[in-house]
Amino acid sequence: MALADLQAPVGAYERLWAPLITLWYLIWQWLQPKHTLEAVVTDARRGGADGLCAKGKPLSQGIQSTATTAFSDARQRLPLAWVRQCFGQLVTALLALDPGRDQDLPVELLDGSTKRLRPHGDVAQHFPAHRTRRKQAYWCVARVVVSFCAATGIATAARIASIHVSEQALAVALMLKAARRVLYIGDRNFGVWRVVRAAVQGGGQALVRLTQVRARRLLGRKHLPAFLDGSVIWSASPHDQIDPGLNQEAVAGRLIIIHAQRRGYRPQTLYLFTTLIEVAAYPPKRLLELYGWRWQVELNFRTVKSTMQMDRSEAKSAEMVRKEFYAGLMAYNLVRGLMTAAAAEAGCRPVELSFSKVQGLLAMVLTELFMAWMSQPARHRRLLWLLAEAAAAKLPRRRKPRPNEPRAQYYDPQVFPTIKGSRAEARQALTKSLSKS
Repeated sequence: MALADLQAPVGAYERLWAPLITLWYLIWQWLQPKHTLEAVVTDARRGGADGLCAKGKPLSQGIQSTATTAFSDARQRLPLAWVRQCFGQLVTALLALDPGRDQDLPVELLDGSTKRLRPHGDVAQHFPAHRTRRKQAYWCVARVVVSFCAATGIATAARIASIHVSEQALAVALMLKAARRVLYIGDRNFGVWRVVRAAVQGGGQALVRLTQVRARRLLGRKHLPAFLDGSVIWSASPHDQIDPGLNQEAVAGRLIIIHAQRRGYRPQTLYLFTTLIEVAAYPPKRLLELYGWRWQVELNFRTVKSTMQMDRSEAKSAEMVRKEFYAGLMAYNLVRGLMTAAAAEAGCRPVELSFSKVQGLLAMVLTELFMAWMSQPARHRRLLWLLAEAAAAKLPRRRKPRPNEPRAQYYDPQVFPTIKGSRAEARQALTKSLSKS
């Protein structure tokens, strides 16, 4: 999907930093090794976005200074609702690249994580810091819940809120808003009635893992059998929370108790609940196989937080934190979309390609695609080259199992003395000590 297909926000008038160009550079930032405003201004001054400019004065000719103030103000002017809308449109376009998306019931993986924030501006009001028994921490924390496509790894929907909002509440809001016919898979944290009810009410299905206590209550037995595949009706208990927009109808489904054993791993008993009531189409072994895909969501989050470096934000306002969150996921989805198209060319699965290598290829080519001097045939040839290189970026196949590593390190970590009181008081004490010396 080209940026030209997006509509500018309502009420926006043409500026040097137009909304589409500003959004593009928000995404471009997360694809670069250093996500700085200086890198954006440098690329804009060299003509990196002149191909996106409307007819008239190019952006590179209009920028008279190396200061980042103009771009920073343009980022703040972007409406958050419009950024979310662009995120949804990009997801729809990228999911169309998967040829098997509509052949069967699509599978999406639910999971949550956290994001560290600096306590700048109003960030601490919207995303308060995690408080321990002794004192309040310095870092503010945001809770995020993301739904990933199991086949491609594309982030199809996402929510960000305060640490005081539970992952279950964010998942319910996400599924009701998405309203898609998909199969949601979640771990024990999502094995509650409100999440299953939201999946069904949104038009989808659910496959979640339950705790042993919840499985006993659902079955109405104190002792559970070693294997079970039975039909149950899951009704809301007095302890279940009813989210806004969620009805209290019972959910019909199946309770699966199955013993999972994989070579090299400890055997364990899984308690699964699913709304897929067709036993012939979804036998217990098939459900166990589907739930085994859930581990991929942990790898996706590791990619988002480590490879994309989205584990923390330096934004100065809560609204900018949210905009950067969705822009970062759009950058992540662009890489996943390229991997999906490259995997179709190579005849393999997208997960068999290297995310970091494809991200590097995309970041390198993006600095050329939207320059004004590049013609349309040249862009097309460059995109074909990018697709071929991405298709060749396959992960190596390990012939030997990875050896076990001890959870230890060579050197002791550097330990600083504990701050007594607030950080502001510590700064004042440091200033006084320096002035005396």
